[in-house]
Amino acid sequence: MRAYRPQFAPQALALGAALAFSASAHAVDPALNSLGQAGGLVIPYAFPLPEGVVEGQFNNYIDPRYGARATGSQIYWGAVGLFPYVEVAGGLANYPAEVSSRFAGQDHIVLRHLMADVKLTVPKFFKYQPAIAFGMVDVGGQTHFFRSKYGAVSQPFGPLNLTVGYGQGDRLDGPFGGAQLSLWHTGLSLLAEHDSKTPYVGMRYQSPRISWLADANVIATIMRAVRSTDGVSPRTSISVGIQIPFGKRFSSERCADGLCDGTSAPVQQAQTDPGASEAIASHDVQPHYEPETADQAHPLAGEAVPFAPPSRSYASVVMANAAAAVSAKDAPAISEPLDASALDSIAAQLFAAGLERVRVGISGRDLIVEYENHRYNQNEADALGIVLGVASINAPHGIERIRAVVKKANEPLADIAVDREAYQQFLAGGSPTAASASMTMRTRPTYDADSIAWHGDDRRHGFTRIQISPVTSYLYGTEYGNFDISFGANIQGFVPLWRGAELYASYIAPLYNTKNMDNGRVFSQYRLRGGLATAALAQSFWIMPGVLNVAAVGRFNYRYVGIENETTAFVPGRPDLVRLRLAYLRQQPGEDSLPHQENAMLTYRWVQPSWNLWIEAGVARYVGGDKGPLITLTRWFDDVSVSVHGEHSGRASFVGASISFPLTPRQGMKPGITQVDGPQSFALDFRTRVGSTNYLSPGVTQNLGFPYSTGQFLLNQGRFSAAYFSTQMYRMRDAYVRYARPDDRPSKQD
Repeated sequence: MRAYRPQFAPQALALGAALAFSASAHAVDPALNSLGQAGGLVIPYAFPLPEGVVEGQFNNYIDPRYGARATGSQIYWGAVGLFPYVEVAGGLANYPAEVSSRFAGQDHIVLRHLMADVKLTVPKFFKYQPAIAFGMVDVGGQTHFFRSKYGAVSQPFGPLNLTVGYGQGDRLDGPFGGAQLSLWHTGLSLLAEHDSKTPYVGMRYQSPRISWLADANVIATIMRAVRSTDGVSPRTSISVGIQIPFGKRFSSERCADGLCDGTSAPVQQAQTDPGASEAIASHDVQPHYEPETADQAHPLAGEAVPFAPPSRSYASVVMANAAAAVSAKDAPAISEPLDASALDSIAAQLFAAGLERVRVGISGRDLIVEYENHRYNQNEADALGIVLGVASINAPHGIERIRAVVKKANEPLADIAVDREAYQQFLAGGSPTAASASMTMRTRPTYDADSIAWHGDDRRHGFTRIQISPVTSYLYGTEYGNFDISFGANIQGFVPLWRGAELYASYIAPLYNTKNMDNGRVFSQYRLRGGLATAALAQSFWIMPGVLNVAAVGRFNYRYVGIENETTAFVPGRPDLVRLRLAYLRQQPGEDSLPHQENAMLTYRWVQPSWNLWIEAGVARYVGGDKGPLITLTRWFDDVSVSVHGEHSGRASFVGASISFPLTPRQGMKPGITQVDGPQSFALDFRTRVGSTNYLSPGVTQNLGFPYSTGQFLLNQGRFSAAYFSTQMYRMRDAYVRYARPDDRPSKQD
């Protein structure tokens, strides 16, 4: 009797080999599923969103547990790869239904629920280790509808990704698994999975990166349950999302030729080895800089600049101004005759670039450039890059260090120094390592300004500035609406006066609000009020070396008069800050029925610039009179920040998340009679009560928002140390090449 040999075995082996080693396999970026985790249709995969990638999504998926009652679905998600192996997400699920309501005017819903997800991925320790992750869905809060804990393992085989896992809780309760098959380089993939209760099939499309939209891509998914669950018929649902990778705008890959115009480094690198193709690519932490060899050809390279490493090491940290001022006549002088025309040329180029109060002088072998910037408002590093670039290229012979003095309202805030030859070599296409290592910063200049022969004009500046920014008041996830908002324009004016002083005013112009915020409606108290919100005199000054104080006196919050004071202490030897904020506001005449507003907050901010991270913790006496601790973790991805925060008092505890981003061009208007721009930072904040029933609590664990903000208007949104600026070398070179380098090419806008 002959043994039977299956004839499909060779074909199956060939198919398996093709899947595992296909050179045309396409690496697919992780994308959110309908329940807010990077995954398939409804199950999580072990791959997190890559670090710095933000995704927003809308879908209309209905959990079969509520399918018999819900008449529709709107689910909104926002997620971010907060760290290399950490993904966090927040969302709102709304299931309307034909059910009775408890209060007049309340929406008819099965549920309207705020939730948060977190996923932690195990680092990869060996070559063939699969991706492993653990996570929680619907974390925190007293009520929960989707809460689950899970573990998942994912393994790619060419264009095919397989996932298995196990969950416990409301939504995931038992073993689950699924597969995603990428269809070559079309952006399409087929998905099939089982969440332990219901099988699903679907298709996903991920568009190519869109360069004019911050390298975003659009993600669309359609899916359908294969069979009924708990008597609920199968239903088709769709999701649409947009994914943006932040933090790669000024990477070494993009900035190889000086201008950071290259296509953004892919969120994952497609393997050239046919055997290494992945269905969903894994992601590793990349170094900040990739050193270039000295003999490497480079488009910016001109005449070679000799460089010897500095004989001393310079700490890239903020240093307190403990040294006494050094007179120019006591410093080692340049033996050669000074070429004054070079100093005039530097000042002229910086004025032409749109900087203000520029003056240039020499102290010993240091070239000192004082300047004020209100044109490059996304980041002070842009203006600093222009100053260092122009000064290092045009400085007279014999200059060893370039010192850029940052001023605001004609008050010197920082003296940032760099080795001239190291910076020249970097501008010519070299590695940023030496220039970065030579960078130092003092919070106050140590030179004797009166003993220096200045070139330029420190009285040449713009007369007024106008900043127009959106202003919002919004509520979300209430019984009366998914999202209620009052929207308007905040028109802010700045008039520089004497040293350190500015006149500041803010006028609110309401533009739109939802019905629930109309007069007489349930949320009318949250509607924006029009009129003059703030008119104050702000004065900044140094209390002592390393301690900056900003006080504003005038009218605040429409109907109050008083003082808001913020003191910032720079920690010696560290880029950390200690902040003390105090506000005392009384009702203005005619408003005697209003209570006083008092607010105090003392915090310590621990900063790790190489991670673009800070953690700020402290205590506060909140506006409502309650007291307690608070903590905020913030990560920066270029000029976009993502924060998670928590506040506690005897009355309530809250946790939340926020995202902020600039709404002003990188290069704004030149200063003149007036200068109009947008905000350096516009924030959206979402928080929810934890540990008790989630209801609206005006004034609880809330701090006043100082309209004249030290961080926003003076200290580059808190990114103000040599340790920070030394991580922005590629950006600074790009700013110089793009906006200030004299050549025949027109300045490129971005």
